[in-house]
Amino acid sequence: MRLTCALLLTLLCAAPAQAKTFNGMAFAGPTISGDSVVWGTEYSDGTGAVKVDGRVVARFERLTGEGEKRQFGGTPGAVSASATRLAYTLDDSRQLPGGDGDSGASEVRVQPYLSIAGSPFTNPIGPDCVAAYVSTAIEGDTVVISIYGSSACAGVYINGRKVSAVSNVRQVRIAGPYVAWDEWQGAGEAITVADAATGAVLRRFPAPRGKHFDAFDLDERGNVVTSTGRLVTFNLTDPTPRTLAKKVWGRVAIAGGRVAYVSPTKTSGPDRLLLIDLRGKVLRRLDRFHDRRQPEGEVALTDRWVAWSVKRATYEHPTGPGNVYFERL
Repeated sequence: MRLTCALLLTLLCAAPAQAKTFNGMAFAGPTISGDSVVWGTEYSDGTGAVKVDGRVVARFERLTGEGEKRQFGGTPGAVSASATRLAYTLDDSRQLPGGDGDSGASEVRVQPYLSIAGSPFTNPIGPDCVAAYVSTAIEGDTVVISIYGSSACAGVYINGRKVSAVSNVRQVRIAGPYVAWDEWQGAGEAITVADAATGAVLRRFPAPRGKHFDAFDLDERGNVVTSTGRLVTFNLTDPTPRTLAKKVWGRVAIAGGRVAYVSPTKTSGPDRLLLIDLRGKVLRRLDRFHDRRQPEGEVALTDRWVAWSVKRATYEHPTGPGNVYFERL
């Protein structure tokens, strides 16, 4: 697949707008690059595409072998972008003899693909590096990739250089001078924050006893927001978790001292997409959900924009229909 130079200009020169709604839900992302929103979508014929502001910039073809399926590598981190770089992950699975597709007996191979300045997409870690899960994050010219699994290439990479050999990492993030990843080791789960230039570890935040971190995000000031059942925040200078909301549903995002998250209903379903400050004060109510309007994919936030995706069908419906929303703050 190739990101063409003409379409790369979409990332560089997209015209700002106050709010946009795009057809089709996000199977990967959405993520924000400047004044553009980027996401991956999948079609009922087994193919898929990466879109920037609704324009297709890359496609993948369906697998044709018996029991084979190709899809985006899941969230978080299945697609990321900047003005000069675009990355996504693909999950190629194959049902093995005796498997029913739902329980065991299947083979999964996930790989990252990266295009720099419109070049063809390639696996930046190497064509033989496959994993059970891959997460990506991009800011400017810096690309962060985590490879989860037992192979020799497992670990965390910054611009192709391995900065951590921890094999059990399921999410990476980058913001300003910091990169972060969620890792599991013998001592338990922790969010590790490191220097984006050198990869040197600055601090590890262990999960509270009896709890684990769901999705997390960090901002350019070193603030981390995550879910432990509650929505909590901590930072490099004050590692003590501070509660922003007593309950949270799904993904979270932070930028510029503001947090976007989905609050739950009394029955633990998704209720509202809220924008709050770091004291927990509600600044805006961005969206509301119900049985036939469910959040899908990630929530993305910058100091200027917020993006999210909705499935306009029952939650069990596999392919939508849906929308991607992109709103200026």
